[in-house]
Amino acid sequence: MAPELFTLPGLGWAITPYGLAVAVALVTSWLVALILARRDKLPTEVLGTVFVLSAIFGLLVARAGYLLQQGQALELSHLRSLPAGGLAVFGGLFAALAVAAIGCRRFRVPTLAWLDCWAPAVALGGVIERVGAFFAGADFGMYVGPGDLGHVLSVTYPEGSPAFMLHTAAFPGLPGLTETSSAPVHPVQLYLAATCAVAFLVGLGLRRRRRFSGQAFLAVAAVFLLGRAVLFEPLRFDASPLALGPLRVQQVSGLGLLLVSAIAWRMLAARATARPGEARQWEGGPWTPRA
Repeated sequence: MAPELFTLPGLGWAITPYGLAVAVALVTSWLVALILARRDKLPTEVLGTVFVLSAIFGLLVARAGYLLQQGQALELSHLRSLPAGGLAVFGGLFAALAVAAIGCRRFRVPTLAWLDCWAPAVALGGVIERVGAFFAGADFGMYVGPGDLGHVLSVTYPEGSPAFMLHTAAFPGLPGLTETSSAPVHPVQLYLAATCAVAFLVGLGLRRRRRFSGQAFLAVAAVFLLGRAVLFEPLRFDASPLALGPLRVQQVSGLGLLLVSAIAWRMLAARATARPGEARQWEGGPWTPRA
């Protein structure tokens, strides 16, 4: 893909293919979230604003988190840029969730009811963003040799790509490395895109037979966390250090969040059994817009 598509007149902001993919992902997520919110009798006129604010704040925190991890200064020019692979995903998601919760409280909308709309929509956006990262060559996977598991799915990147430059500089004798392409690597971006697609479908399917608000959100989170821990983190080229036996730092934190999700599911399910009317918030309440 071209490193730059065009520059916004008067602003000097360069629009990259990855940046465009993120923009499409955000607009798609916004539209899908509002469609689902309308089905759940939630006030879309205020939740549309909540989504936009949570997305902006989430991106800023994700970018700032990445810059801090890399020891770079939090300058405006760095914050407003959106390079492929330049985001701290978990920090951004937590920030977006926090803003969404504050917004729901401000407008007296049930937070869990909104998250049941938000989570599948964001998962669908994640598919688009990860495909954009794949074509940008960012967040690429580890080297995979001819006899290694997953070689049939491996990809190579052209001269000038991040994978090519890394292999040429650090591993000049790597099998499969040529003068015009990198050595074969795992397409971990597509692994995570597939995970997000499954999470989206699981979230949509569960919404039709959920017992309590928050159930679709927790299911989407569980699929994403499990897929990221199994398919993405251990196979990325810059995998985090080992922390607990064969598990890496990011895997341990992801599995810890998965355990928290399971506990939350159990608690909400128990509350739904005790007070079923209060748990089914998508059936309407004081937040429901008048016809």
